[in-house]
Amino acid sequence: MGTLGGLILVFVIAFVAGAIAYVGDRVGHQVGRKRLTLFGLRPKYTSTIVAVGTGVMIALIATTGVLLTTPLARDAFFHLSEINDKVNELQAQADQLEKQTHESNVVINRGDLLFNQFLIITPSESQSDRKKQLARFFDVVVSSLNARYVQSGLKPFTGKSSDPIVGQKLDAVLNDPRVLGFLLNGSVLLMPVADENLFPNDKISFTVAAYLDKAIFRGGQPLSSVEVDGGTALIPNVAYSQLAGAIGDEAIGLGMPAYFTNLIPTLDTDRFFRQTTAEIHGGRGKYYIIARAAADVFPHTGGIPVTLTLSRTPK
Repeated sequence: MGTLGGLILVFVIAFVAGAIAYVGDRVGHQVGRKRLTLFGLRPKYTSTIVAVGTGVMIALIATTGVLLTTPLARDAFFHLSEINDKVNELQAQADQLEKQTHESNVVINRGDLLFNQFLIITPSESQSDRKKQLARFFDVVVSSLNARYVQSGLKPFTGKSSDPIVGQKLDAVLNDPRVLGFLLNGSVLLMPVADENLFPNDKISFTVAAYLDKAIFRGGQPLSSVEVDGGTALIPNVAYSQLAGAIGDEAIGLGMPAYFTNLIPTLDTDRFFRQTTAEIHGGRGKYYIIARAAADVFPHTGGIPVTLTLSRTPK
């Protein structure tokens, strides 16, 4: 039913209500003039009861007539709760479908690293020098993002480091208490990451994440190990995945950017697994594949170089 139909229905209801009130009043008036009594009541009370009763009867008759002739009215009277539940269920399904459609079209996910390079600022630099470096880095990032993501459906980032508003945001990055606190303890790694999910026709936007460029692991340090029973068939990919997961989680907990927690194996890793697989398959007892840091690991390392050894002990 459209707006016009709704207005007509309102006027019809108002007219019927007025007619019922008028008829009830006239009937009560006539009963009062004739001074009729009901159940021994005084005439004025009898007229009131008759007037109200007449209105109720007319309303019941009218309602019954509507219910008998209009299926929609019956649904509204007797199935309103079920209708509301169904509407809510359909709305929830529509919201879920819209969410899935929206998410499936995502171009950039919140938290994604947007540029495969980073900027390092040091405690020995002046704030002015840091600002100049960050401004140059910002413009390079914007140029790269526009070239990469506009063709994917995003709108270009139009700001430059020379714009006053952008300059204020760069100052805010350098004056952030987190960044200033990091600088008291060493160099700081700055990298552009997505601050929200971006979908087609969204404007490119990003924020600058900061990490203290401290030592995460020391060269030769045991990082993780995998226990394997002798006489079994070793699956190299599974063992390597277990090591990578454990080492990555520990590195993140120590302050390593999640983007740089990938393991960097040595060149002889494939040969190591071939020899290890054969030795474990022909042996007995417990074996341990141990991953050690191949060198000192910092966030600026951009990954975690590891060496793998086979041992009879966990360390």
